[in-house]
Amino acid sequence: MKYKTKMGLVRGGDLLAIDKKLISEIKNSVNIVDVIGEVVSLTRAGRNNIGLCPFHKEKTPSFNVIEDKQFFHCFGCGKSGDVYKFLEEYRQVSFLESVHLVAERAGIPLQDDVQQTQTKPQNPNQILIDIHKDAAKFYNAVLKTTKEGQEAKNYLAQRGLTDELIDYFNIGLSPNEPDFLYQSLAKRYDENALMASGLFNLSERTNRVYDAFQNRIMFPLTDDSGQVVAFSGRIWTKEDLENKQAKYKNTRSTALFNKSYELYHLDKARPVMLKKHEVYLMEGFMDVIAAYRAGIENAVASMGTALTPDHVRHLKRYAKKVILTYDGDNAGQNAIAKSLELLKDFNVEIVRVPEQMDPDEFIQKNSPQALANLLENNRISSTEFLIHYLKPENSDNLQAEIAYVEQISKIIAQSPSITAQNSYINMVADLLPDFDYYQVEQSVNSERLQNRSNLQLEAVKQRVTVVELPISKNISAIIKAESQLMHRLLTHDYLLNEFRNRGEFTFDTQELQALYDLLVQQGEVNSYDLAQFDDRTRQMYYRVLEENLPDEIANNEIEEIIDKRDRLLRERDLQKQSKLIRESSNLGDVDAALEALEDLIAQKRNME
Repeated sequence: MKYKTKMGLVRGGDLLAIDKKLISEIKNSVNIVDVIGEVVSLTRAGRNNIGLCPFHKEKTPSFNVIEDKQFFHCFGCGKSGDVYKFLEEYRQVSFLESVHLVAERAGIPLQDDVQQTQTKPQNPNQILIDIHKDAAKFYNAVLKTTKEGQEAKNYLAQRGLTDELIDYFNIGLSPNEPDFLYQSLAKRYDENALMASGLFNLSERTNRVYDAFQNRIMFPLTDDSGQVVAFSGRIWTKEDLENKQAKYKNTRSTALFNKSYELYHLDKARPVMLKKHEVYLMEGFMDVIAAYRAGIENAVASMGTALTPDHVRHLKRYAKKVILTYDGDNAGQNAIAKSLELLKDFNVEIVRVPEQMDPDEFIQKNSPQALANLLENNRISSTEFLIHYLKPENSDNLQAEIAYVEQISKIIAQSPSITAQNSYINMVADLLPDFDYYQVEQSVNSERLQNRSNLQLEAVKQRVTVVELPISKNISAIIKAESQLMHRLLTHDYLLNEFRNRGEFTFDTQELQALYDLLVQQGEVNSYDLAQFDDRTRQMYYRVLEENLPDEIANNEIEEIIDKRDRLLRERDLQKQSKLIRESSNLGDVDAALEALEDLIAQKRNME
């Protein structure tokens, strides 16, 4: 919802109070080129840095980062802003969260300063967060300090988990007791809160509360900020393994935890994901730990559940490439095939773990170095995976071969590289006894032509579609003149003081008037206030900064800009008046036409 203030159009929603001076200091402590350069490949071009826009698909770079003015602008989609706005858009976070991200990067402690200027609302789920934090400490202490825990540590050591790994992943052990955790926490927390945590079950028969996890190795599951929100428990004793209990058990869904959204190890993997733009997606916690042992820090797991659209949206905030590293067995390969459709907006590669092993099994039989080599140097494309996955089991069935060629040709034809397409055609021909290279190529060529025809049809549709161009592309002479004036007011304090003393002055452009009101009131336009404006006003601000004017104001420059602006406004009014005369005349309203004509003549005399 938008509403009016003295600052013009602003965005609805609550922005927590924070010291504006501190926001500016944080912003000035980083270089926007460095921040954006971590996720966008930038090339220096004059005073700008250019690259492919991260906010829309394009082949020719139109995304500009202007270092001397510390803002970005895309001439393709029109998005623009400062370092805070970029992080808001790219990471899909709030303004306040973007300030925290920049402060963290700059090493500026923010929390104490924020608390001085705001009353932070209590998280309604804070008690659940506290319960999980204490539960994680409890489980970790049981693993490290008890006889039962020592046995579990021996089991983990056999699987390659050192004390350092146990500490890094905060692994614990739930006691082989019915209510040990409950008795520990019941002294500090309300029973209703404990039951809402998902860590306990109530027996309807005995009306007694039991721990949900008993005698399991405990893996804390954290959210993006590193807060424990759930647990997954793994069986480990010989008896439990022989009884074929479920290997893993997760916390049920709670106000904190949605297993279809959260990803194991994401909070620790996130910095590397943002730097490398890629993530290894695995099936299990032990696979992620195996990858970490191999030096791969950007691996996450989908909590042992199938990949969901929510998982994909979560990943999209931090990575553009997904390396699927699922088990090498049939179930794992089927999971990869299902995931590819959900990951169609990502660049996807696949690691094929040999001998139907998972990464954890592979590292047990080989070494961390061997796993690192497998993960980094033995990836295949999604197309190559599908060539083998979709291949008919019965190669002697000609009808099955024909259906396969038709299906795989559609996939091969979508590859942007002709060289890659030729390699894929060779692969398919080698797999089939009844097809040679040229027959497969003919099928792929047919799909290429169909794709080309579809693209041409889409291009025609786009040409006839009317769209509103970004402000920087759809600029009138009036806006141009007023933008130059606003640029001078923003960069020359003495001129702003002169305009304050002039008294009433108004901009014709609504967005510029909103900026002018703020400028007169506060003497500057800072990131905090800018974040409260609507998108068009913010775009206009950055369009003003794009004005390439000399540093010094020339003699009579301001008067000439204002005179030009006023002349353009009068010409526009004359055009409106002429249009009114024509419309009134066409409608037969002679009196209205004559009245409009008199006004037009008077206006022209005033212009002489």
